[in-house]
Amino acid sequence: MEDRPDPRDVLLNAAGAVFAEKGLDGATVREICREAGLNIAAVNYYFRDKQALYVEAVKLAHCTGGQFPKFEIPADVPPEQLLEAFIRQMMEMMLDDVRPTWHIELMMREMARPTEACEELVRSFIGPMFDTLKQIIRPLLPRDIAPLDLNLHGFSIVAQCLLYRYHRPVGRLLVGEQGYATMMDLDRLTRHITDFSLAALRGASHEDRAKTGRAAVAPHEETGP
Repeated sequence: MEDRPDPRDVLLNAAGAVFAEKGLDGATVREICREAGLNIAAVNYYFRDKQALYVEAVKLAHCTGGQFPKFEIPADVPPEQLLEAFIRQMMEMMLDDVRPTWHIELMMREMARPTEACEELVRSFIGPMFDTLKQIIRPLLPRDIAPLDLNLHGFSIVAQCLLYRYHRPVGRLLVGEQGYATMMDLDRLTRHITDFSLAALRGASHEDRAKTGRAAVAPHEETGP
């Protein structure tokens, strides 16, 4: 006997599609329940209200299943290997092709007009993961790097990963369907983003050492004739 779908999941997916099309304010509980084939009381029963339902829909759109994966940092593992493992985990999320289109549409809408759902994402998942990334790359950077510059390096790494999820239509137009499909390989992209990021991080360290060297030479230059 085939298992019947969980009404909560049915409601959540129906709501996500409606929210993606009309936004939080434009969507109605009645419309959502009609799409789900459920009684209008289902929203209150499973999610309390439309706002809470919207937050859960955004969480589902950001992470399949609505469960936030964690990245553990094992001891005695080189930061280069940790960075590659972190990027691979991110790319596994970005390259999930079985997810419905409303996931991306809803996230794009939420990024354009942030709500309480965005705050919840940052508090419960994005913020902790970003802190983990900074902890990983910190040993690869100058010891006295400013917090702002550390954040910028973290943003640049995350941005590379996000590109392959949210800019697929543009990517296909730029390099063609076949070329883009060839690039969308987990191992290839993980290695590329890791190599690109490590080169930038090492470049920052070289630049810092060069500045230090110039600073050490400067006093001797000033004592010349």
